[in-house]
Amino acid sequence: MKKHTALPVLALIAAAIGCATTNVMASQSTGLDANGHLEPAASGAASGFAFTLVQDGVQVRVGGVTKNILFYGPKTVRVNTTLGENFWRHPSIVVTAKPVAVPFKTRDGAGALTLESKALQVVIDKTTGAVTFKDARGKVYTQEKQGAPQSLKKIEVSGAPTYEAQNTLTLKPDEAIYGFGFVGEGEVNRRDKELLLVQTNVGIIIPVMVSSERYGILWDTYSKMRFKDSAEGASLWAESAPGGVDYYFMAGDTIDDVVAGYRGLTGQAPMYPKQAFGLFMSKERYQTQARLLEVAQTFRKEQFPLDYIVQDWQYWGSDQDGSWSGMTWNRERFPDPKGLTKSLHGMNMKLMVSIWPSIGNDTALAHELDRSKLRFEPLHWISRKARIYDAFSPEGRKIYFKHVKQGLLDAGVDALWMDGTEVEVGTAAHQADDNERDIKSLGANALGDFTRYLNPYSLMTTLGTYEGQRATSNQRVFTLTRSAWAGAQRTAAASWSGDTRASWKTLGEQINGGVNVTITGNPYWTQDTAGFFVPGDFPGADKNPAYRELYARWLQYAAFNPIMRIHGTDAEREPYLFKQSDPQMYKSLRDSVDLRYRLLPYTYSLGWRVTHDGYTLMRALTMDFPDDRKVHHVNDAFLFGPSFLVHPVTRPMYRFQPPPAVTIPATALRTPDGKPGLAGQYFEGRNFETPKGKTIDTAIDFLWPAPPLADIPAGLGSLDNFSARWTGSIVAPEDGEYELGVEGDDGYRLFIDGKPVIEDWRNGGKRYQSTKIALKQGQSLPVTVEYYQATSERSLRLAWRTPSQLAALADKPAKVDTTMQTYLPAGTDWYDFWTHERFHGGATVSKDVPLDVFPLYVRAGAIVPMGPVVQYATERPDAPYEIRVYPGADGKFTVYEDDNETYNYEKGQYATYELRWNDAAKTLSVGARKGGYPGLVKTRKLNVVLVGAGNASAIGAAPATRSVDYAGKAVTLKF
Repeated sequence: MKKHTALPVLALIAAAIGCATTNVMASQSTGLDANGHLEPAASGAASGFAFTLVQDGVQVRVGGVTKNILFYGPKTVRVNTTLGENFWRHPSIVVTAKPVAVPFKTRDGAGALTLESKALQVVIDKTTGAVTFKDARGKVYTQEKQGAPQSLKKIEVSGAPTYEAQNTLTLKPDEAIYGFGFVGEGEVNRRDKELLLVQTNVGIIIPVMVSSERYGILWDTYSKMRFKDSAEGASLWAESAPGGVDYYFMAGDTIDDVVAGYRGLTGQAPMYPKQAFGLFMSKERYQTQARLLEVAQTFRKEQFPLDYIVQDWQYWGSDQDGSWSGMTWNRERFPDPKGLTKSLHGMNMKLMVSIWPSIGNDTALAHELDRSKLRFEPLHWISRKARIYDAFSPEGRKIYFKHVKQGLLDAGVDALWMDGTEVEVGTAAHQADDNERDIKSLGANALGDFTRYLNPYSLMTTLGTYEGQRATSNQRVFTLTRSAWAGAQRTAAASWSGDTRASWKTLGEQINGGVNVTITGNPYWTQDTAGFFVPGDFPGADKNPAYRELYARWLQYAAFNPIMRIHGTDAEREPYLFKQSDPQMYKSLRDSVDLRYRLLPYTYSLGWRVTHDGYTLMRALTMDFPDDRKVHHVNDAFLFGPSFLVHPVTRPMYRFQPPPAVTIPATALRTPDGKPGLAGQYFEGRNFETPKGKTIDTAIDFLWPAPPLADIPAGLGSLDNFSARWTGSIVAPEDGEYELGVEGDDGYRLFIDGKPVIEDWRNGGKRYQSTKIALKQGQSLPVTVEYYQATSERSLRLAWRTPSQLAALADKPAKVDTTMQTYLPAGTDWYDFWTHERFHGGATVSKDVPLDVFPLYVRAGAIVPMGPVVQYATERPDAPYEIRVYPGADGKFTVYEDDNETYNYEKGQYATYELRWNDAAKTLSVGARKGGYPGLVKTRKLNVVLVGAGNASAIGAAPATRSVDYAGKAVTLKF
């Protein structure tokens, strides 16, 4: 066995020659090229096994395949596999780290070559080249599939050579895997799943997998990918991988170590301003400056906490002119942007403003981009006078930011909301196939063709705005983006799950989908509380008690998101509106927000851990309890920091919606000439402009995804911007009152006897509207259905509830059940946050949860610093802290403080002190303060609450067990 350190290349050549044996051929050493890619050695065996020691690793050649294995840290290894050629033209846009000098030994055995560092063993099979990763004691983390570790096929795309690539890992039977971002799957554990990895409006793709076995994989590939776990192994296929199979293995003693390894490769997450941990109020959209200010003023008048108010799109003009997202303001509706921000700042409120990568043709920004040919040709689907800019171009990013600064930031705008960054081109694509087609239609960007750069647009555009702000201001950057990619955390970008639809199912998907974003190392994530669209399942929207129940439960969940944010359309959202109309719901909303603000000392301190330690705030249960197999499939609960287990309510308990109306069958439909069904006519254009083909449809029940998943109907050129009309009759099968309804996306109308009875002729997500009518058995009722498609999905359904179905609904009222069952992970005790009742872990407990309560448990040994209820996050900086101590185990917590706004923390201008609980001695030690900064609160009252059954106060302040005026010197309190 030989030991090697990171020697110069000539020394490595000598070392390589020295360790060659009869069945190992060593060839000349090689290194990384200017783009960070390790090129194959010049000589070596074509089909047998040969290896070359290179700086920081080894190059292996076996069976015509070249495999480079490099150390990027003590427990981080890059594996790059090609057929002897690398087709990348540019460095990685994700990985910013370089290989590091990790001392390792080589052990050349009969069947395998082993690299041994202090922390890892990397074993390369001499027959297949399959790599096995083990810890220092020889325990297997994971391994490439022995018989077929990878598949590589050299192909050509857009005139450039590349690989179609796939690599396969063999997972352990009880291993749980997480990650890949938000992909709309209903389960947190990715075992036995097949995932199409393409960005969409409601899909955040991050090519990172994390295992309960305490390792992770980052694939540095940007094309369309597909992950599949089956009996054959867990494989990742890539359509275009110019560097072949290229991934990074990251291991650790904990999953937090794995995430820290990922951040070491791709960049740390900078601190957000403290106010970013408060509440964001957003809607589609505030129409005028006066209305936005009115809402902000009402929040303050009602004393409802708020930190950010958001201006959504079209403040620049409309979707019909060429001003789209030109970083300008429509002076009729927003006459004084600087006055607007000044007024908001006077209320201690920040302004976030929406911007898009699509730029209107009649803007100075478009003209400057066009001079350098930095916009793509396809027109944006909403504004037919806007085109996407090339964020892969450094010059494009520079020009884009220049206008962002001039038009928005210089007017006082505090944060950017970067919409449509997946990138949205032809439609508001919820379907991966739609968005794949749209993105590829852009052609080529500054780095290459969009087949190989399909997914990472959001990373590049947020990189440009982040670097621009860092170069021109010391104020911390906060950016919201509808998409994300590996490395996004270093650009201060928080992602959100897109234009979701309000439903209990959607709420559940936000929970497991959210932790599958944050576990990848992208710590800041959020979503549209109560759903962006409010479908017809909730007629009346905010006036519907069933929707208000969903809203209340959703905001309870949002209070424990990394970013707490209300946003949507189709319904009024400002919480104060419900104060009089629904006091019970309002109390729930207010309690959720008050709890969020009371927890700011806890949350902000953990924000420091995210930046300083690579920590994750919103956590899958597996992150803290990887060996408890019962948590591997818990889809609806998560951890918030080290202390809280959050189990949101994801079903109705008070207001129940009936099951959907059923599609009217062909037996009840007749065409004008008496055939089953209705007669249809399609048109190009949203208003029946150009007639196309005719059809007879036995039922009006359509979902038209883009080809190749669906045929384009009746001679249409595409499935965008079409309309249709169906005529015929409905024949009643029984006497009585019927409910006739239409469900669709976008606009629809229903005519009976030539008279309109349902009309919802507007863009919007899928929704349902109905009317009632009495019919006699056998009666024939003339009907016409009209429809147009403009945005997003394409669906239409003509439905009913017959008299007998309506009677059955009336006979079966839903049963009210307000209990929740929560599994508490093993290995610790837990406290009910509301009652302080104590439970042993490893068991399922039951709780009654009225509308203002939800299952929330605190781990024994937790120390939770809390502040007062405030109107904004930085109000009352010298307020006392309530320190809740949950006995039953030792615990510690580090309190972090700084100026809340600037990057001076990077210069050491911050303060910390440690709280440590000794359970056996019943003492709380408050450590000496370390560090300082201008504005430091030198003395703060700490009201310590030793939690017990007698002092439960829920959200309200609990009576102090002991108090101390902490002035920075160490003190110990005995209980």
